[in-house]
Amino acid sequence: MTNWLGLLISVIYIVLIISISVFCYKKKKFSLEDSRKFVHVGMCNWWLIAMIFFDQWIYACILPLLFVIINFINLKTDKIPGIERKGKDKTFGTVWYAIAMLILAFVLFRYPDYQYIGAIAILILGYGDGIGGLVSEYIGRHKFPIPHKTAEGSFTVFIISFIIAAALLEALAMTDMTITYAFFIACFATITELFSVGGIDNFTVPLFTALCTFLLMTEPTFLKFGIAFSITGIIVFVSMLNGLLTYGGGFAAMVLGTAVFYLNGPVVFWALILFFVTSAMLEHYHKKPKKDKVKDIRDVIENGLPCLLFGIMYYATGSEIALVCEMTAIAGVTADTWSSGLGYFSKEKVRSILTWKPIPKGESGGVTRLGMAGAVFGALFIALFSSVLGGDNIIPRFAIVFFFGVFTSLLDSLFGILLQVKYYDEKEGVILEKKPKSMKGIRKVSGYDFITNGMVNFLTSMIAALLAGMVAFLV
Repeated sequence: MTNWLGLLISVIYIVLIISISVFCYKKKKFSLEDSRKFVHVGMCNWWLIAMIFFDQWIYACILPLLFVIINFINLKTDKIPGIERKGKDKTFGTVWYAIAMLILAFVLFRYPDYQYIGAIAILILGYGDGIGGLVSEYIGRHKFPIPHKTAEGSFTVFIISFIIAAALLEALAMTDMTITYAFFIACFATITELFSVGGIDNFTVPLFTALCTFLLMTEPTFLKFGIAFSITGIIVFVSMLNGLLTYGGGFAAMVLGTAVFYLNGPVVFWALILFFVTSAMLEHYHKKPKKDKVKDIRDVIENGLPCLLFGIMYYATGSEIALVCEMTAIAGVTADTWSSGLGYFSKEKVRSILTWKPIPKGESGGVTRLGMAGAVFGALFIALFSSVLGGDNIIPRFAIVFFFGVFTSLLDSLFGILLQVKYYDEKEGVILEKKPKSMKGIRKVSGYDFITNGMVNFLTSMIAALLAGMVAFLV
């Protein structure tokens, strides 16, 4: 009987929410965005009604299933005004919202003890994402390189998510670590919302938040993932806000940073982060166009993938050799970046590492004394970090990581001369290292098409790390 009563109350509630929204929109009391967010927030409260009245999953799924169909039809016809965006801004967001609610109802109403997880996820979607969107729309000033995303909006999502998670966990007495878990849940929701575009956040935010909340509450080892994800998320958040990472670069950095921290711990993670931070600081003072200082997904993958691959190997085997390879990969990219970063300020002539003849400043394959000093100190910096890891092989590890870190920078310059693709701009009379959009007046003068500067970074880092591993095996 309570299931049928729940259906009746659910229908009345949802019709009421939509009616108020449509009425206010038609009377111009609500803007289109206000109307959409009113429904967005109002709908999430349905989960609380469902928890009170439904004791069978089939009843809990009826309304979400109906709204998948209704929202899809309305998306195409706009029969219910004030719900969907117009023109090019129209997305499947409302459909994704209903699908997410359907999936959570189908899964969680089979297990009454976990229905609170759905409440956390759906209420965060409704209130956090909904109000955060309004904040971005009206007072958001600090924009991310992602459409409709601002720092003010994301901060709002975090605060509301934290309050919702903390309130429900405390009210239900689910854990004695309420504040800690609520913080992690808020980080999961906020970062997921930040990287979800085109309305897909209505799907990704509740499902990822629910999954992470479930694992956090049931698997003690998942706490480590929460720490890794949250710390990485904060760093990526600040980096994107300051124009250091593109959308793709930020996403790749999230995956890379979280994986390295989770698999290999904080020391290796902070070594990787300090490579990124110090590199960004050096480039900040370069007189380059701002767009050339921003790291995209290819930059992150080409510099970070060797570290991740050897990190996975170290996690799986616990081998000292794999650890040496991983730290060497970080030392190598740090040495190379510090070399070019400091070499930029050198007053002496840049010379080819192969012929020692002068070459244009900034061209790959060139070296200076200041640049070489940068390579030495960059490798030394990470080698010292490797010593903090302890163990019985601190001195050999330090020496190998330092030597092959410097070697990576030298090998990078050599590959830059011999293998890296370069183009000549006949109009400007300059060498280009990136293939321009238009090849008019441009001709390739050396190298292989697929060996870009980023590919050189990847290859030299891998080669040096593997050689370091071989030496570590021998000693």
